Amino acid sequence: MAGFFVVWRLDRRWLAAAVIIALALAGWRWQAARAAAEQAALASFLTGRVVVVDPGHGGPDPGASSPSGLLEKDVVLDVALELARLLSAAGAQVYLTRDADVDLSGMPGASLRERWRAAHRRRVEIARERGAEIVVSIHANAVPSSRWYGAQVFHRPGADERTRSLAAYLQRELRHITAGTDREVSDHVDHYLLNNVEVPAVTVEIGFLSHPREAELLGRADYRRKLAWALFVGIAHYFAEADRPELTR
Repeated sequence: MAGFFVVWRLDRRWLAAAVIIALALAGWRWQAARAAAEQAALASFLTGRVVVVDPGHGGPDPGASSPSGLLEKDVVLDVALELARLLSAAGAQVYLTRDADVDLSGMPGASLRERWRAAHRRRVEIARERGAEIVVSIHANAVPSSRWYGAQVFHRPGADERTRSLAAYLQRELRHITAGTDREVSDHVDHYLLNNVEVPAVTVEIGFLSHPREAELLGRADYRRKLAWALFVGIAHYFAEADRPELTR
């Protein structure tokens, strides 16, 4: 009799484990189905739209780095590739300024400063050549203090209403989806790309590599996918509202 109760207790444990696993799988499937449905719904606003996604830095220019050695150029490229995949799957025409760790300058023998300037000019050329409707440049922040954190979207000073709208939608989704920032859109920026394209263009600083917890998150593939999803949703909402009369005046 005692043996029976031992077996029953073990069976109940196995049953409980099986239920937990089943619920977890059901939850994962429900979340995946929900994400797929949301992506399909947003696709109607993205079909045929032309988006240039610019992963900052690259090649000899690593950008910022975390204390553990995580490089900005690698983190932002991964986010950009995932964003491009999402946009392409939704029917947008997506062009990346780089899709690998390459030097955009085309001047391997020049000084680093000259190559930096040439690479920035090339980014502008790509946006113009591809007929971009919007440009989203992706970067990661770093400052001497480790206290600052959070993703933030920037546009150039004096930007038009369309540009401000794009920035606002992206910031809203970063705040909502990542739950990791309370920052607001800012125009305290002087980026060559933003200043030299004629279409709405923003810089997205996806977080601070100088903040230990945020650097840890930026090093995780699942968090980078979450960032890409937030940008995807923000871009879709921007295009959904892009033809409002007040934005076309």
